[in-house]
Amino acid sequence: MCLDHPRFYSPQAFCLFLKVFSMSDPFSDSDDEASRWVIQQDMGPLSGDDEREFLAWLQHDVAHQEAYLRAQKTWAAMSAPSITQALAQHTSAVAVIPKRRRRFGKARNGWAVAIAACLALGMYVGEPPVLLWWQASETSRVGEIRTVTLADGSQVQLDSDSAIAVHYTDKKREVRLLKGQAAFTVTPDREHPFVVTAENGDTTALGTRFIIKRNAALTDVTVTEHSVRVQAQGHNALSEVIVHEGESTTYGPQGVFAAHEVDVDTQAAWTRGRLVFVDQPLKTVINELARYHRGYITLINAEVGKLRVSGSFDATDPLAALDTLEHSIGLHITKVTNALIFIRK
Repeated sequence: MCLDHPRFYSPQAFCLFLKVFSMSDPFSDSDDEASRWVIQQDMGPLSGDDEREFLAWLQHDVAHQEAYLRAQKTWAAMSAPSITQALAQHTSAVAVIPKRRRRFGKARNGWAVAIAACLALGMYVGEPPVLLWWQASETSRVGEIRTVTLADGSQVQLDSDSAIAVHYTDKKREVRLLKGQAAFTVTPDREHPFVVTAENGDTTALGTRFIIKRNAALTDVTVTEHSVRVQAQGHNALSEVIVHEGESTTYGPQGVFAAHEVDVDTQAAWTRGRLVFVDQPLKTVINELARYHRGYITLINAEVGKLRVSGSFDATDPLAALDTLEHSIGLHITKVTNALIFIRK
């Protein structure tokens, strides 16, 4: 079996990961229970009884809330490519996760899986402070949108929780988008092309303004003025497309997709401090709001995530956006604290 999603990992191994990287010492019963809730939620929507039990457990003790946040962070980290690759070498340790929560038994190969991936997980968890932010020339905090002026006068507007690395040479001006999203306003200089690298592709400015966003596996490029050339190395060959003003393209492991027209005002709304959604699934809206919030926001019921939403929200105040959604489409929002928010219908 291919280990391409955290839910295929041994539950025992996950507890061991959490034990190694937990801030608590020793590993507590709260951490053990939190890990079970995280796994069950990833398997699918909670039943009504389970949802009530979960919320009661969560609100019973602040230690439960802290343990749950730790478990969520570790669970998310386990989806990183470095973890997947490490675990893929130990497929014999894969266990089927039970449909109902239960006390974990002894893991036949749990320690083997955990030890095999602990270093990889440690590197991933440590990446933002040790690797990513160390490589970065400029960064933005969660909830912050800031503008940076480069040495040649070009400007880069960094979206929430984003990072770039700038490297100018005698031949070209290169910027690497390490994380998040950025809008580029380029100073013309034919002798020194302006190139933005992200994942497996390059975007070369042929004009003035464009936006690049790194997602989990794909990178989006939207042109707000003039045009750009996008090149990406796919499985078979290098592919290329010219993207004109008012168009967008996406590239990833398959190469570059054809450019298509988009609503530029909507795509660039974040540069003006707004988040605009037109007939988008609620899950997409919540995920985007979560990027601007210092805390954890999640949908407990997967079905509610399918609701279609249109609206314009203040990017600097995601909590106000949640309040608006709660009253406009009848959501039920539980705020254990502002840092821990659960949404259901």
